[in-house]
Amino acid sequence: MPDFGDAERRILSYFKAGTKIYHEGKELTVKEAGKPTCPQGEPKTDIYILSTDGANDIEIKISYKKENADFLENKTNAVRAEQLFGDDWRDVIERSTEAISDQFDKRILIYKEKMKRTEKGAITLGWKFELLNKAGGDLSGKMDLTYQQVYDVYAGTNLSEEKRNASVNGRIIPDSGVADYLLITDKDKVESAQDIIDKMYSIDEYIKEHPEIYFACKALNYRTFTKKYDGNRPLAVQVDWTVNDDKLSSELVFNKPLEMNGDEMAKRLLKCMELLKIETTDDIDDSNTDMKNVNK
Repeated sequence: MPDFGDAERRILSYFKAGTKIYHEGKELTVKEAGKPTCPQGEPKTDIYILSTDGANDIEIKISYKKENADFLENKTNAVRAEQLFGDDWRDVIERSTEAISDQFDKRILIYKEKMKRTEKGAITLGWKFELLNKAGGDLSGKMDLTYQQVYDVYAGTNLSEEKRNASVNGRIIPDSGVADYLLITDKDKVESAQDIIDKMYSIDEYIKEHPEIYFACKALNYRTFTKKYDGNRPLAVQVDWTVNDDKLSSELVFNKPLEMNGDEMAKRLLKCMELLKIETTDDIDDSNTDMKNVNK
């Protein structure tokens, strides 16, 4: 996302050493600013500012989102889910997906013909799990989270050590990756360091105004004509493909969130297709498939 990177750099450019800002009733002088980084993935803080009031150093750690950004987490795996939701992360996700199980039951799983944005030949392996700041489509709903869990999602409190203690300007700074503030704006709507400080929210303040976090489940499909799928992504809900009475059959699995990935579910599907001598969805009919959730 080069545009997002440009926006971050533009915002950081206002916080040159020596810049004066007013924050929480104090005049501060910027000592340094930078983008926290870690070996894998990203910390929650996008903009780290170290300032001083003349007597004490004061950190300002900002998580930055563009105004049109919906995603809070779009590559959720088991490790990340535990960091976000705590020890009961499995129950949190399972409760969320089962609450809309009727919507999953209605979904087409085999696309003999193109349908909306899903191409002809697709067979669904399962659904990825994403966090949003608003509802996002049919397979979406509100998360059942405590205040602390919502706070952890925005701040990154429970991130891994290397993400919490990120590197800024070449050195590790403890907790630099844990954000305290949110900035939601576009780069052309800020003109100074003070403008940015005035526009940011404390995470606590933001949650009081926006207490809800939503989830959305996005399909991972095996494309039978190209024999491809979009990566070995963890699946919150899986489609367990089996052969019953010499027919391709499916069952949705809700109680193993993020425990099985695209590779495993594709392997199961391909084994079934091989047994039934199915190459593409053109080969699928009522002689070899139970025709449940098939568009024709």
